[in-house]
Amino acid sequence: MKIPRISFALFWVILSALYGVLCVGAEFAGSPLSGAKGLATLLVQWAVVAGAASAVIGLISLSRKVFAALFPLLALCSATAVYYRLTLGTALTANVIELAVVNDATTWFSLVSWQLVVLIVATLIGSVAMAVYRYHRVNPPKHAPVWAATFILAAVTPTCIIGRFHDPVVARMPYVFWYATADYLANRSSVAEERSTFGNTPVTSGSDSVTVVVVIGESLRADHLGLNGYARNTTPRLGADSTVVSLPNIYTEHFYTHTSVPHILTRADSVHPLRAFEEQSFITLLKRAGFHTAWLSNQDQVRTYAYFMHEADTLIRCNAHRNLYSYDKWLDSDMLPDFIRLLSADAARRLIVVHAIGSHWWYRSHYPDSLARFTPEINSRVVSELSREQMVNSYDNTVLATDAFLSSLTDGLRERNAILIYISDHGEALGENGNYLHAEDFPELHNPACLVWYSPAYARLFPEKISALNRNAHKRMSTDIIFHSVLDAAAVETPVTDGSLSIFR
Repeated sequence: MKIPRISFALFWVILSALYGVLCVGAEFAGSPLSGAKGLATLLVQWAVVAGAASAVIGLISLSRKVFAALFPLLALCSATAVYYRLTLGTALTANVIELAVVNDATTWFSLVSWQLVVLIVATLIGSVAMAVYRYHRVNPPKHAPVWAATFILAAVTPTCIIGRFHDPVVARMPYVFWYATADYLANRSSVAEERSTFGNTPVTSGSDSVTVVVVIGESLRADHLGLNGYARNTTPRLGADSTVVSLPNIYTEHFYTHTSVPHILTRADSVHPLRAFEEQSFITLLKRAGFHTAWLSNQDQVRTYAYFMHEADTLIRCNAHRNLYSYDKWLDSDMLPDFIRLLSADAARRLIVVHAIGSHWWYRSHYPDSLARFTPEINSRVVSELSREQMVNSYDNTVLATDAFLSSLTDGLRERNAILIYISDHGEALGENGNYLHAEDFPELHNPACLVWYSPAYARLFPEKISALNRNAHKRMSTDIIFHSVLDAAAVETPVTDGSLSIFR
C-alpha cells in the first residue's frame, strides 16, 4: 500500500495538535479551577503555550533534515517530562538539572520504571517513523521564507514581545528545555564568579559554641501577624513564647525575591545597592570565624542569589522538582528532617540559612490541610475568579503554617546556645486598591515580617544583646540591618560590622 503524500501545512497542523494536546496539555493537569471564567482563562493560557509550541515545531519542520535530527530528541524529552509531571508532579527546573548533574547514576536509576522505559521506546519508534514520513512523504513548503518568518514571529512573541506571556510559556514545554538549561548555566556562571570581598578581613569569634539560624521568609507582611496586633491569631505558638521579639516596623525597598534576598544577605544599602550582586555575604565571614555554614532551601535557585547558596559549606535542596506552576503540597515543614540532621552535625559553631516558600502564591500548596483554619479557601488559580475573603483566608492559613514551622525550628534549638532571626523578603498585596500578589510595586510589599527568637542559654550569655533587641524592637529600620545583626548575634567581631545597624546594640 502506497503511503499518501500530504502538504507541509497539513503535516504541521496535525503534529502541532498532537503535541499541544498530549504534551502541553499535560503541563496544565491538576490546575485548580472553580468556574467557567477559570476554565476559559485556562484554555486561553493553554492556547498561548500550545500556539508558541506549534511555532517551534513549525520551525524545525521546515527542513526535513533538521526535523529528522531534532524531532526525535524533542519527543523523547517531552515524553519523559510528561511522565514525571503526571506521576511525581515534577517540573523541569534549574535545580532539577543541577541535581541530575551532581547525583550518581544509582540515584537516578531508582526513578526509572518499566512504564517509563516502555514510553521511551514507543516514543522513539513513533518519532523516528514521523521523521521518516516527513523526509519522504511531505511536500516541500511553498514560500518557505514566509513560513519561516511567521514561525519566528509566533515563537518569540510570547517570550520577547508580550511580557505577561513570558513566565507561563518558558516554564512549559517545549520552551522549558531551553530556558531551564539556560537558567542552570546562568546559575553556574554566578556561582563561579570571583568574589573575594572578605578574604583578608579580620574576624574573631566571641563564643565557643553558638548556633545562628537565619530564616528568609516569603511574601509575609508584618501586619498579618497576631504578634503585631492583627485581629486574627495567626501566630498562636510564637505568640505564646516569651523569647520571641517581633520587629513590626521593618522597611524593604525591594518587592520581589530576586533582588530582596541578595540585599538581605549582604551589606548592600541604598547608597551601595550593587554590593548585593558583587560582594560576598555574611556566610563567608562566619565561615572565616570557624562556623560550619549550611543553606537549606525550599525555593528554586535563581542567578541573583545562586552564589550565596553555594557560599555555604553545605547546600540542601528540598522540593527541588517544584516550580510556581506546581499545585501539590509544597510545605516548609518538609525541611524539618534535614534541619534536625544539620543540628546533629559535629560543629561547635554553626550558621544555618533557611530559605522558606512561606506565603507564596498558590497559597493552598503551602499549608497542610490541618491548618486550613480560615475558610472559605481559594479554589481557583485565577485570582480574578476569587473573592478577597478567599484570598485573605488562604493567605492567613500560610501564616499559621509559618508559625508552626518556626516554632518547630525553635523547639530543636531550645536546649542550645542559639538564636533565630526571621526576615521575609517582602510583603504581599491582598486586595488593597484591587491589587494582589507581588512583583509589582504596591505599598503593602514594603513592610515584611521580622522577628527574633533566642534560647535561655543565649539570653544568659548575651544579656546585653537581648536588652538592646527589646529596646530596638519598635524602631523604624530597613532590611539593611540584617547583615550586621547576624554577625552581631553570632558574637563575631569584624571591622565590616556597623554597630549602628545592629538590632543587638
